[in-house]
Amino acid sequence: MKLLYYSTSFYASHGGSIQSIEFYNNLDNIELVEEKYLFPPERNFNARKTSDSRIRKFIKGISLFQIFLFYRRNNFHLKKLKQKISEIRPDSILFQIDSNFLQIKRIKKAFPNLVVCTQINGSPFDEPFKNIAFKEYFIKKQKEAYEKSDLNFFVSEISRNNIMQSSFEISRDIVIPNGANLDKFFPIKGKEQLKQKLGYDVNKFILGYVGTLDFHKKIVDLVEVFHELTEIYKDLQLVIIGDGPALDQIINRIEDLELTDNVILKGWVNHNDINEHLNCFNLAIHHSAQTYMNPLKIFEYLAAGLPVLAPDIPSVRRIFQNEIDLLITGDKKKDIKDNLEMLIQNPQMRERFSRNKNLKRSLEKNYTWKRYAENIIIKIQQKLNQ
Repeated sequence: MKLLYYSTSFYASHGGSIQSIEFYNNLDNIELVEEKYLFPPERNFNARKTSDSRIRKFIKGISLFQIFLFYRRNNFHLKKLKQKISEIRPDSILFQIDSNFLQIKRIKKAFPNLVVCTQINGSPFDEPFKNIAFKEYFIKKQKEAYEKSDLNFFVSEISRNNIMQSSFEISRDIVIPNGANLDKFFPIKGKEQLKQKLGYDVNKFILGYVGTLDFHKKIVDLVEVFHELTEIYKDLQLVIIGDGPALDQIINRIEDLELTDNVILKGWVNHNDINEHLNCFNLAIHHSAQTYMNPLKIFEYLAAGLPVLAPDIPSVRRIFQNEIDLLITGDKKKDIKDNLEMLIQNPQMRERFSRNKNLKRSLEKNYTWKRYAENIIIKIQQKLNQ
């Protein structure tokens, strides 16, 4: 198989980037893939980070202006993508969709014999274009675009069902959950020495969070819950690793609550270095997520051998057993506090989670990035053989 992988997230700094990189790298381990190509290549990729001013944020939030941004986004890279397809003549193209699904129909029209597949983590109308004018019209266009695909790979059933609705086809719309790189994420011995190396207080009980600091992830709620817990448990420390649009709000709340000595904001950390930080945590937190998500950080937390507080969403409920593999919480502040207290007060529970051999075997067998890539490639090859 000759595969062209089209991902605008490959050089980004969020979870979609990790998924892209791990998928693409693991294609080298799959015999069915004879040639692989990445588009756009880094040298032609002009995306850059900007810190939006309040005025820019306001303008970008205007519903009619979002229509302009959406159509503009769907023209990015299209001409060069067509040139790349004509040049290398792949058997299949796999889009990692951000909000560019209108390009599917254009590529199918230009290359009718090309097997077009998509990798879908969610709908742009849940987050970046949630305020777009005539939203129902664009949601309909999204579904129609994926109906044109030969295969669609979703990370959760909820995402698939919400997007495809009555057009769902089990042979075309396939759920493949995220995974972890077990060569990167694993337990490390000598945690005191590791804490000293990374500048953590060896006498603190560390609650850790890793991820993009989006508003919907309710990190401010976590900070407020942590403040309440520090009134009861004096040796607690909260470590937050990541960057994102909610950072200023989080900093302001930390300062308001006089928690600057108790909360460590590490900022963005290279993904290759995250495992060492995880191994300094006493427990890991991912307390809130949208219902359609399948948070890859949970797989990484668990691979590192950590007790985990996880969000009560369908993909977590389907894959993991509550109070056996991890502890599931609602995203209300009282729920988060009660469940964190349960983990803080119960070292036996934390130890049971960390030493869960059945969970470790399940991760190794079903939830690695190699398995994720294999599952996708097998389905594409089956489509090519039809």
